[in-house]
Order: sequence, then C-alpha cells, then structure tokens
Amino acid sequence: MAAIRKAVGPDFPIIMRVSQWKQQDLTVRLAPTPKEMTDWLLPLVEAGVDVLHCSQRRFWEPEFPELDGENGLNCAGWAKKLTGATTISVGSVGLDGDVLNAFAGKGSKAASVQRLVERMERDEFDLIAVGRALLGDPHWVSKIQSGDHKNLKGFDAAALSALV
Repeated sequence: MAAIRKAVGPDFPIIMRVSQWKQQDLTVRLAPTPKEMTDWLLPLVEAGVDVLHCSQRRFWEPEFPELDGENGLNCAGWAKKLTGATTISVGSVGLDGDVLNAFAGKGSKAASVQRLVERMERDEFDLIAVGRALLGDPHWVSKIQSGDHKNLKGFDAAALSALV
C-alpha cells in the first residue's frame, strides 16, 4: 500500500474495499474483535488508504453485537472509530433481501431507508454505496431525494443476466 501511495502521490484518493465475511460461511469474521480489526485496518490507513469501503450483507447489522448490542456500529462504523479513516458502508440498501439471494435467483422488495438515515445522522459512516437497488430502479436516487418512497422498485435477480 505504501508503494501504491508513493506511485500515485498524496492527492490521489485510494479507496480499498474490505470485508469481514465470506459467502461460504457467513459466521466467519476475519477480525473477531475490535483489537484484531485495528491490527488489520490501521496499517493500511497508515500506509496510505484514504477510504475504507466496508462490505457487508446488510448495512444495519452490527459488527460486534456482543459488545454494543443489536443497534451497534456496523463494519464501516467500527472501521471509522478504530482508524479515523473515511468509510463507506454497503449492504442491501433499500432492499429487504441480501446479495446472496440475488445469486440464488431470488429478488428483493423495496425497503425503507429509515435505518440508513438514522445511521447517517449518527455519523456512523461517511458514505453509502448502493448497488442492486439502482440496478432494479435507475431512478432510485431521484425518488429518494424527492421523498417518493412509495414508488421505489425492488430488485429482480434476472437483471443480473441482462448486464453486459
């Protein structure tokens, strides 16, 4: 990472996607404690990563519920708290089903973004990434901005086969 930072210079943003889980075993965590998460992520930030893009299946799920409960910080929230880096959260934004459902050929219905708004207002993370909701409804952002939540569309897994 330090070599990449040196090659691109100080003004080029480096965004690194990180994930604690793996789709083969959803109970696995790369770093099962905040200390281990710090030991993993802080050296990356110190070497030049500007933004940690923290992947998880559902952005509202706490990373360490045993420490801060069911409404605790998610992966991006803990990454921000432990490293001070800017973070991006992601995971089933605006949908009721996670990405694994899509790979199994299942769709997801549109869901409220209230939990997202609450977490953003708490400054848990800095940015949010939206994937399948945009694939299912290319006007998703303008509908969210205008408050037209009742006309949000869900995600049809068939959309994945239409991508070229």
